[in-house]
Amino acid sequence: MLDDAMTALAAAGGTAVVQAAGTDAWAGVRAAVARWFGRGDAARERAELARLDRTDATLTGADGELGRRLRDDERISWRTRFEIALDDLDDTVRQELGDELRHLVGELRQIIAKDAPHVVQASATGPGAQAAEYVVNYGSPVNIDKMYGNLGLDRPSAPDPTEG
Repeated sequence: MLDDAMTALAAAGGTAVVQAAGTDAWAGVRAAVARWFGRGDAARERAELARLDRTDATLTGADGELGRRLRDDERISWRTRFEIALDDLDDTVRQELGDELRHLVGELRQIIAKDAPHVVQASATGPGAQAAEYVVNYGSPVNIDKMYGNLGLDRPSAPDPTEG
């Protein structure tokens, strides 16, 4: 049975996989997770890559309530996969792989953060100008010199507390 720290680590791994699916960070996350599970076994690593590809296909483009449910299902699935991988080991090897997973989760968070959208505050000045509250920028510069009429932007949804 895993202790609380290992269980939390497995949950963080599952969350990182789900957060990266469908994003520019996916390739780096996919390769790193497959290597962790493969532990030098090429056949096992290929099997994990196939599982990761199924996750990506499931989550890409899934929005709304269905998307939330699918993300929750995949997060639980990957958390469970990490837990099983850690639970099937003796204490010494579990600690080594746990340390590797802790390092991996840190790397995954950096990869995801690097490719994540940046939220910046926007303002407007001039007669009759109204300011938008926030703009989400996915890495492309946005410059608006003059604008007439309306600009509608969706506000990013609040982060799920279980996603860290």
